[in-house]
Amino acid sequence: MRACKADYNGCQLMKQRASYNSSFNTSSQRPVEGVSRGWAQKHRENAKLVLKQVVRMYQRAMTALVDQLYIPSDELHPFIEGIFAPVAEIGDKVRIEVVEGQIPEEFPPGCYIRNGPNPRFGASQNLHSPLFGGETFYNWFEGEGMLHATYFEEDGSIWYKNKYVETESFKLETEMGRKVYLPTMDERTSPGARFNRIFNLIRYGEPNYNTGNTSVFEHAGNVVVTAEGGRAYEIDISDLSTKGEYNCNGNWNRRFFGVHPKIHPETNQLMVYGFDIVKPYYVVSLLSGDGKQLLKKIDVGLDRLILMHDVGITDKYIIIYDFPLVMDIFDMLLKGEPIISVDCTADSRIGVMPVMGDQTSIKWFNVKRACLSHHCNSYEDGDEIVIHGVVTCKLLSVSGPTDGGTDPLEWYARGMTLQSQEESELNNSCIDGKLFGHVHEWRLNLRTGEVIERNLSGDKYAIEVPRINENYTGKKYRYIYAGSEDLEASKEKGFPIFKSIVKIDITEKNKQVEVFRDAGDDSVLSEPVFVPRPGATQEDDGWIVSYVHNISTDMSDMIIIDAQTFEKQPLARLRLPQKVPFGFHGAYIKKR
Repeated sequence: MRACKADYNGCQLMKQRASYNSSFNTSSQRPVEGVSRGWAQKHRENAKLVLKQVVRMYQRAMTALVDQLYIPSDELHPFIEGIFAPVAEIGDKVRIEVVEGQIPEEFPPGCYIRNGPNPRFGASQNLHSPLFGGETFYNWFEGEGMLHATYFEEDGSIWYKNKYVETESFKLETEMGRKVYLPTMDERTSPGARFNRIFNLIRYGEPNYNTGNTSVFEHAGNVVVTAEGGRAYEIDISDLSTKGEYNCNGNWNRRFFGVHPKIHPETNQLMVYGFDIVKPYYVVSLLSGDGKQLLKKIDVGLDRLILMHDVGITDKYIIIYDFPLVMDIFDMLLKGEPIISVDCTADSRIGVMPVMGDQTSIKWFNVKRACLSHHCNSYEDGDEIVIHGVVTCKLLSVSGPTDGGTDPLEWYARGMTLQSQEESELNNSCIDGKLFGHVHEWRLNLRTGEVIERNLSGDKYAIEVPRINENYTGKKYRYIYAGSEDLEASKEKGFPIFKSIVKIDITEKNKQVEVFRDAGDDSVLSEPVFVPRPGATQEDDGWIVSYVHNISTDMSDMIIIDAQTFEKQPLARLRLPQKVPFGFHGAYIKKR
């Protein structure tokens, strides 16, 4: 309180001196005014420093108390080994070479950057609670975000660098020198897990660690990383350093920032979305093409809190998914239920809102019950809005694969095993085949309200992480590129393992699919990212880039694939100086 009072008195004294000096129009008075301002500024900084020290003392005391309630387990989590095992920051950029093939002559200078979890400070340890009973499990989704970047320079040189995303949570644990946030995403068995968010909140002002580990995009010259259930951060693409929180030029001001914002195909406006645990549950905003002005901020009017991981956009409309992957903070606190679950009794619906519309202008369409993992693309076709997305009957709950106490690996294996319609009806199973993802099409007629749905990719390939040529975002298009799961490897790990990339021609009636599979059964691929050829006039004229990890050697490469021919061998393979662990989403950011 003394520091705050001194700060207030200092400000009043500064104002009095400034007022007194303003009555004299002489240069001799200016140094006195400058000294006053400098003194006040220094006093404010000292007050902030004292307050920060007090907060840290409180946090350390509370952390010491919480430490008595949890005992680290000696058992390593499977998501901390093999392709998931974390790596260290490499430091300065390292020059890398092409070990097979050659870089295409017209490949544009720029940076291929991919985000993903890279846990540190023993985050892999499960925590046992003698007081509450049971264990709190580490979840791979909670690993600290690490960026892996490969730079293609104009002089032909190629460089690699990796670096952590330094969120406020990251800085706090760096200062503490240890893991202090309790895990919050895996609550399979412990009745005490419900208290983890509370302990995080009362100690650090946040219910969960802000990871910065999920995606990356560029808009108006800003390169931004996002995380599910967290804030967005701007980075410097040249060295991957974190500049600070990205808040849409000071206009967003919400706790959570949506993972997959969309850029309008014509205006370059950024469509941002995000949830909160209190109403309004979901807000959609539109940021100007230059990133400086918020054009609108709309509550979409949902009466429940859902996990809306992705959204869509067309030339005239914004696409909103209201699917039954619900979040219930009260069930978690009062009943010990997982915070995220699939509501099997709830309907699925899709909202279509004019780009500059409001809540009253949203037209809702009821569709078959499903869970959406990722949006592919959407466009206008006469009276219809055509939407493509990867769906499953259920989603792998981030709280841990469990239905009625089923073993996690068994649950996932059954979820990835398709059944015939007859078998499904006979067994009436809520598990079997429900995790197998496919590209789904909805045709929503704005005039008649009719909905037509179909499976675009069939049942041969389990599809995830779809990407397109982003020059065709919101426009009529033809090709989807996606990761395809190796079913046996995925069942063994209990997690999607991509050993091939598929190219889906959505205009073909027989759902034509081309497949790229890297040499060897030990190769695990990252999400495919499309890089258009400069000046291209055909949609698939460009390249697919991806990181690929070899399990036997525990090393990683970057590969470049011809997106048109989709040949079995990459055009170029670049050897990286260390492993790139399995991760999430990336982008190719061209040099300006």
